[in-house]
Amino acid sequence: MFQTKGYKAYKQHWEDQAGFMDKPPWNKDKILKLTISTDFAENLKELQFSNHSLKKEKGKNTLRVKVPYNYCDLDDFVKKSLELLGIKENWLTNISIDNSHCTHF
Repeated sequence: MFQTKGYKAYKQHWEDQAGFMDKPPWNKDKILKLTISTDFAENLKELQFSNHSLKKEKGKNTLRVKVPYNYCDLDDFVKKSLELLGIKENWLTNISIDNSHCTHF
């Protein structure tokens, strides 16, 4: 059954969107970084993010996920991403697109 929220739903959505292209769907140089208030730690557990994507940094929960290669061309990319990930805007203390240092593509 298709998961409607969480990383699997996020990944599936963007891979489906890029399915007609002849290139990998993911931008290798950028990630979406979400800093989430500790008040919502229990909500995050329900979404089952991996330890690779979700880490605690400086006392805050930080979620890093890869972004589609064309994220800058997409309307409301961040809003759609939050919806797919199952994260509400009021959970966040910061949102950014950062350089990726990951080799797990």
